Amino acid sequence: MAVLVVAGVVSCWGTGEAAADPSPAGTLYVNHDGACSDTGTGSASMPFCTVQAAADVVLPGQTVRLESPDDLPYVESVTLTRSGTEDAPITFTGAALAPSGSPPILTPKGSAPALTLKAVHDVRIQSLGIGYPGADAVAVTGSTGITLDRLSFRRPVPSTGGTGTAIGVDGASSGVTVSRNWIPDGYAYGVRAQSGASQVTVTTNVVTTPRRGGIVMTGTSGAAVTSNTVTAPCATGISLDGASSGTVENNVVASASAKQTDSCPAPTAPLYFVSAQSADQVTSDYNAAANGSGTSARPRPEYAWADAPYTTAVSLHDATGQGAHDIDGLNLPSTTAPPEHSALIDSADAHAPGELTTDVDGAPLVDDPLVADTGTGSTARPDRGAIERQDSIIIPSDDMPSPSRGVAPVVTSVKTDDATTSWGKPIATYSVDFGDGSAPVTQAPGAPITHTYATPGVYSPAVTVTDADGSSRTVRSPAVDAGTTAAPATSLSGALVTTADGKVDAGDALFTVPQPANAWEVAYRVLAFGDGDQENLADGPRKIEHQYPAAGSYTATLTQTDLLGRTTTARVTVHAADAFLPVAARYDAERTIPAHGVLKLSAATVHADSDGVDAARLRIVTSGAKASGTLTLYTDGTTRPGTSTVSFGAGRTVSNEATVKVTPTGVIDLYNSSTGPVTVNVATLGLQSHAQFGRTYHPAAPIRLLDTRSGTGGHTGAVAGGHSVTLTVSGAHGVPADADAVVLNVVATTTKGSGSLTVSPDSTVNPGVSGPYWTTGQTASAQIVVPMAPLINGKVVFRNNSKSSAHLIADVVGWYGPTATGTTFQPVSPVRILNTRTGTGGKIAELGAHATLKLKVTGAHGVPANGVSAVDLNLTVPSPTGSGYLVAYADGTTRPDVHTADYTSGQPAAGAALVKVGTDGEIDLYNAGSTAIDVNTDLLGDYILNTVE
Repeated sequence: MAVLVVAGVVSCWGTGEAAADPSPAGTLYVNHDGACSDTGTGSASMPFCTVQAAADVVLPGQTVRLESPDDLPYVESVTLTRSGTEDAPITFTGAALAPSGSPPILTPKGSAPALTLKAVHDVRIQSLGIGYPGADAVAVTGSTGITLDRLSFRRPVPSTGGTGTAIGVDGASSGVTVSRNWIPDGYAYGVRAQSGASQVTVTTNVVTTPRRGGIVMTGTSGAAVTSNTVTAPCATGISLDGASSGTVENNVVASASAKQTDSCPAPTAPLYFVSAQSADQVTSDYNAAANGSGTSARPRPEYAWADAPYTTAVSLHDATGQGAHDIDGLNLPSTTAPPEHSALIDSADAHAPGELTTDVDGAPLVDDPLVADTGTGSTARPDRGAIERQDSIIIPSDDMPSPSRGVAPVVTSVKTDDATTSWGKPIATYSVDFGDGSAPVTQAPGAPITHTYATPGVYSPAVTVTDADGSSRTVRSPAVDAGTTAAPATSLSGALVTTADGKVDAGDALFTVPQPANAWEVAYRVLAFGDGDQENLADGPRKIEHQYPAAGSYTATLTQTDLLGRTTTARVTVHAADAFLPVAARYDAERTIPAHGVLKLSAATVHADSDGVDAARLRIVTSGAKASGTLTLYTDGTTRPGTSTVSFGAGRTVSNEATVKVTPTGVIDLYNSSTGPVTVNVATLGLQSHAQFGRTYHPAAPIRLLDTRSGTGGHTGAVAGGHSVTLTVSGAHGVPADADAVVLNVVATTTKGSGSLTVSPDSTVNPGVSGPYWTTGQTASAQIVVPMAPLINGKVVFRNNSKSSAHLIADVVGWYGPTATGTTFQPVSPVRILNTRTGTGGKIAELGAHATLKLKVTGAHGVPANGVSAVDLNLTVPSPTGSGYLVAYADGTTRPDVHTADYTSGQPAAGAALVKVGTDGEIDLYNAGSTAIDVNTDLLGDYILNTVE
């Protein structure tokens, strides 16, 4: 049989030994959790918020009941100035929520005591916690008929240096009983009565490591110091000085070796001290000096009587006649019950003044059949000290409420008939406190107790078994879970992490998990991020930040399991993506690639060797080609895709932009499909990172910025060779002043000689990069990402590098900026989504002159079906037989007058295009030429809304 041995004593804080509570009409309630009022009547439904409010109005015969369901202390220094009567005392009591529970705590505010009884009489303070005083904790001044019972003290605040007194009685007080209190270390004095006090009874208290005195009666008449346990005092444990009178009986003072320090001033002082002025008026007997055992030297004197020291009980008795039944030669370093067969058991004087019928924990005084009785008393002979050795009761672990969970109402049953005791005593009763506020139920062993939990909740039942002598042990069973009909709902939301100025870490998600309904019913919650990582969530509302390892779509799942094992889930889709990091444009590498050769470029070469970089935006210029061909840009280590980045003819200089996937430690490849070598020049315009705060993209309906043919932009007439046009872009044309880059469609037409166009931000040393390139009479276009210097002047310089004039056209098609409402980038492996010669993309015929082709770009190839604002494409016209240009634009919108890719008869052409997507997920391709053409479209990535859905 599985059994559970419980060695602790039931703590009955909140019940005490006082007479029964008065009727509800005589109870004032204090409860600062929830609705309360200090101006009301202190009813159970509207209690006082503070203890002082009740103290100010309490009447004789009333009880002030402190409650603290939230376990938060009452932080106030309370002064009571109202009195009871002998027949109708005033009572202050705490209400522990369950057996062995902690009482409400009164923590002082500032240096004043937590509680001061000032010139009052007939008052009982019981079952309270006293928390962390700055000096004295409880002060009795000028008062009579006072009982301080079962107070649980906390250590003083460290800054006080052990100067305070836990319980102080001034010289004008009398008839004070200090009983069954736990006083920890950190105080100068445990209990201290000042000169002039009378009839002070200090009984059944535990005082630990007092620094200047455990229990000190100074000039106190009629003192009774009985059945206390004082351990490891750094001064005298029990002291009667200054012409005190009274009795000292049944106490245990246990020494501990210590060095003298500021906090332990007298570690070798006697354990018991009776001054010369008090010696003739004090009787001492049945005490124990636990000063070490064996023949080794004792660390300190056991007694000082009439100022003379005595090292043993025998020497004290031989010299003074006191301590006839005292014992020593013990080791008792802790504050637990005496070990079995200890000399302390059943050896005290049952008739000592102030001796109680229960110990410090409320356990009864019982006779231990395993120890010979050496004390006085006809039935139960008390043990020495404050803690009574009890019968050890063994309670089988299955003697608990069963079933322990279910949907309310839950009917449980308990039956105890096989508990045993170490003393062989018969079991008299067992009692069950079901923990739901109902009265405990007591039965004889073997008689079942049935209980119904009607209200959903988590309950903590306790089973208490009592033997025939009154020893009892309590086992707290596992919780009983009475669940609601449906499992608690759960909720999950998220957003990408942004900075105050609008920059976004597009791979970093911030999840919000609210407090669940019926939170008490939730056992645990696990948030799986969808990338293999997960986190167990603590109670309460939570915000959890998670950095994803790569761009992509992830489903984050919150799984909530309740106490009955039922689960509910909530999911969000995280589009972890990339934010744009502009790079000052400059040529980074110039190489010649042999026929069918591959040029490998490291991430460092293209400035991509930093956190979380997934893609780079490059401009590639070809020159010196010996034969026509194409360049294909792709990630090293992957299969070369059937796409093209730049199409070039023999002897021609051409350029284009493209985005390529890359890792911070990886390499990218450029493949030359030509039968001859070609020289390439590569420049980085920007990076895309999922782990850095960057900029979002805002596609726009094209806005004409410059047209020298009509004077748009303020310049009329062709731009002469070697001359420039400077225009304001940021802060105008729908582009904000803090844009970090703009995307322009630029065109050179009516060209009088070959040349190229350089587009660069104004006021920079960097000359930018060139493109497009043209021959005499050719119309050439390019889409260019121009990194800006935000907030400098917002201007862009267009420079005609030809020796001859050309008309220039420019349109704004988008911009990057620190605005979290923009879109973020998801790179894909390059894929051809349209080839009119093979039928890829659904069309297997040339695109006719002045005809439009609709192309679906969402819902495939890694592009989400929804939320896509733009796609990153490369358009190729492989073998045109005439001249013209392509226009790419969002389906469902008016076709703009822009050149996406210009082509010339007999010359292959390619053009990069960040194209806004229609609401139907389609784009339109319009052939503005006079002849039909084949068209290839390669997909490089997409821009999605910066959201978590």
